[in-house]
Amino acid sequence: MNSAKGFCSGLLLLLLFSPIASALSIVVKEEAPYAGKNLPGNGLSMEIVQKALQLAGYETDLVFETWPRAYEGASIGIYDVVGSIWYTEKRARTFAFSEPYLLHEIKFIKRRSEPEIQFTGMEDLDGLIIGTLKGYAYQDAFLQSRQFIRVQQNYLLQNLLLLTQGKIDLALGDVRKIDQELQQYMKGSIKDLEILPTALIIRGAHIAVSKDNPRHEEIIAGFNRALAKMKADGSYQEIFRRHGY
Repeated sequence: MNSAKGFCSGLLLLLLFSPIASALSIVVKEEAPYAGKNLPGNGLSMEIVQKALQLAGYETDLVFETWPRAYEGASIGIYDVVGSIWYTEKRARTFAFSEPYLLHEIKFIKRRSEPEIQFTGMEDLDGLIIGTLKGYAYQDAFLQSRQFIRVQQNYLLQNLLLLTQGKIDLALGDVRKIDQELQQYMKGSIKDLEILPTALIIRGAHIAVSKDNPRHEEIIAGFNRALAKMKADGSYQEIFRRHGY
């Protein structure tokens, strides 16, 4: 009897602490083409993240939230994993970060009618009005510069509309996101706009787990191993192809 009880107790502990005992909650801001309820595979980023975590042995539960609620909720343990986050030293005090699973090229877009506006370095931005997004971790030199005016909006589409109206000189955004917004909402303006070739920054997208989570090292290590396996067997590249990249 004692042996049976011991076996049952051991099995219970195994189930309780197994990676698949309960689904990992992944929280992310809804943002096409990377994350969205109505996107194929829940979006490019979320298909990669969920496939990698599932390959690592975890069930997953995807939750869409605003960025402030996602960040705060994950930091205090309401959610297990931030599905897409840029690395900063400040954030790394709270979260353990995975290897980057894709890269975001953050570039300027301008009106074609103004060929004199170019970007090769910060000095080219002198005197310009630039549409940016609230809460984005742009590089410090860009955020602190007084050479130009930053106009903050909640959505990239707002900046693209301001750009076509001549109210700002440049808008700044992720190139895949710019393409998504133009194709979906502003097809008639595509011929009038031009993405500048030089990126302001290139940021890696990571998953992150609060360091207060006792399994944070295990989850991050499992994700990294699975991501490497996906790249080796071609399933990672296939996800990009499926999403048109």
